[in-house]
Amino acid sequence: MKLNVPDLRKAEGKFVSYNSALRLNIAGNEDDPMLKINLQAAYVPKMVLIKGNWEAEIEGECSRCLEKCRYLLTENFYEEFKQLNILGESSGKDNGIIAEEGEMFVFRGDTLNLNEYFRQSFLMSQPLKILCRSNCKGLCSVCGANLNYKQCNCSEDDLDPRWNLLQKLKEEQ
Repeated sequence: MKLNVPDLRKAEGKFVSYNSALRLNIAGNEDDPMLKINLQAAYVPKMVLIKGNWEAEIEGECSRCLEKCRYLLTENFYEEFKQLNILGESSGKDNGIIAEEGEMFVFRGDTLNLNEYFRQSFLMSQPLKILCRSNCKGLCSVCGANLNYKQCNCSEDDLDPRWNLLQKLKEEQ
């Protein structure tokens, strides 16, 4: 997603709305996630401000029952991008690519390319644990049956003998 800075400069200080879809280049194929981006951008002297949100529908594997599931990943954002060269200044590197300078994002030229920013935002937003539903019962630790569909007949006596000491502690309380 690229923003044309001269267009933003015309409406200086006012937010301009953008809606876009961006296929992220994660694995380099058509299965890469598609981000739906709702963005507002404004130009203030030597800076571009962006705010909004994005969402992506992702397919993953439940951490408890190991079934494939789809989930919606969303993220809100607000960022400031400092423009290193202003109109009339040419550095030979006017490619609009974002770099980080300390804790500040910077770019050169009249185009702000946000593709890498959204790719990194997506990667940082990945959940540590995916669940197919909040009350997923998972798999039986003895026979491996999916407890969401059937209750197995395994008993706790079939547990690994290395856990016997913990079982005794539980019974004492």
